[in-house]
Amino acid sequence: MKNTPRETQTGLKFRVRHADGRFEQFLVDAERALIGSAAHCEVRLPPEVAALEHVEVFASDRRVHFSVRTNAIPPSLDGAPYASGPWAPGKVLAIGGTTLTVESVDLDSKQRGRSPFWLLLPVPIVAVIATVIYSRVAASAEAVIPEAPVLFDAPVATCPVQGGELQMPFAADKQRTALAKRERGPFSRRDAVDAVFLFEGAAACFHLAGAADEERESRAGAASQRKKLEEEYRVRRVRLEHAFRVGDPFGAKRELASLIPMTAHRRGQYVEWLASLDRYATLEAERRTSKPLGK
Repeated sequence: MKNTPRETQTGLKFRVRHADGRFEQFLVDAERALIGSAAHCEVRLPPEVAALEHVEVFASDRRVHFSVRTNAIPPSLDGAPYASGPWAPGKVLAIGGTTLTVESVDLDSKQRGRSPFWLLLPVPIVAVIATVIYSRVAASAEAVIPEAPVLFDAPVATCPVQGGELQMPFAADKQRTALAKRERGPFSRRDAVDAVFLFEGAAACFHLAGAADEERESRAGAASQRKKLEEEYRVRRVRLEHAFRVGDPFGAKRELASLIPMTAHRRGQYVEWLASLDRYATLEAERRTSKPLGK
């Protein structure tokens, strides 16, 4: 009896080493991906390193190719500048001080949505493991998603500095830090959230110091940042819940990469669920992209 070839979908696995030594790994469940500083890029780099859309990467017949999409200085591949060409496994693409490698991987489409991981309940880790072990018995169970907390409470209204002569320099320092964190926000959602608290704290101290213009500027910065992050929080939660229910660990990982740092200042069942979901999404993504020996 002739075996039917297994249906597979190709994905791209990136390994990124930043100039400061940080290492990241991205698994894109598509045959194409963008590297750049824009929010829609699958591999995000700082704006001082990459253009909005710097490099397009695509897989064809199990081979990976790349093409530069900017007029900036082209990246180098193993030390030689290239604008396009094949990107073989192990070859290092350098953009500024950032280096990247890539490989194409097979995503097992037949197993999508069938992992016991997707039966996780918002319970402590021991119970989560038990859920996985007994997943066959619970295969028809409805996945429970905890209620998400609001991202922000009421705005900060008090200044921690009581001495009048210290309020102005304290507020100015908080405002400078808030501006810096807001700039880093597209690459660090934790910094983006922290910027809101810093803007609000600065505004409260500016108010006590009688600096109306500075207070108004800080309050406007806080309000704008709040609104943007609350909308992103809502959209990412919707996407995560969809990925969870359809059994897509790759989609879940994309949203968790932002939701976990955005909720780092929170505690409770939802935050614990995000952490558990992230652990098992990683395991499930790795399971689907692993290849049995001899195959």
